[in-house]
Amino acid sequence: MVMMRSVSVLGVLMSLGLPAAVSAQAGSVEWLDIDCRQSRIGPTDGLRCRATDKMTIDALATGEGVYRFWNASGSIENTKYYYYVAEALSAKAAIVTKQDLADAVRGRSPQGRGSANMSNVGRRQDADIVSFESAEKESCIGIRKTGSGNAQGSRWVLYATRCVPPGQPVTDGDIAAFVRQAWVRE
Repeated sequence: MVMMRSVSVLGVLMSLGLPAAVSAQAGSVEWLDIDCRQSRIGPTDGLRCRATDKMTIDALATGEGVYRFWNASGSIENTKYYYYVAEALSAKAAIVTKQDLADAVRGRSPQGRGSANMSNVGRRQDADIVSFESAEKESCIGIRKTGSGNAQGSRWVLYATRCVPPGQPVTDGDIAAFVRQAWVRE
């Protein structure tokens, strides 16, 4: 297993509404494997966790900010999970979600790529939610939660997907539990 991997996250950062300088800086972001106990994502038991270093904007940007990105992924009892968090670390920084949830799921989650039958966005508890079918015909749900914020936007945004094997239904209880259990550690 590779301990460090460079990933282009330029499109993801642009869709989150981060300053252009942060987006430009992200062209060669390194995602590092981390101990899941260090992750801001909960729950992570049984998943692979990764994070970026802190990213700052430069003199070409209009505001100041420090950002960090987290993800966790894997399968537990034949159910696939993917979590992604964008976090603004400094007081003047914020995350602004400009992208439709369906497009965000397609762009971030491995199960969202090539997906079909994406539902309209709904609301469950404190999350925006969609249901969809993965390219592998898995029944999936995708969610977005946002943290507290300031006048510029949110302190963090969490995207997550949960997919069960083809032919297995996603119940209302599964959805409620997934939404309730997906959170960002303070």
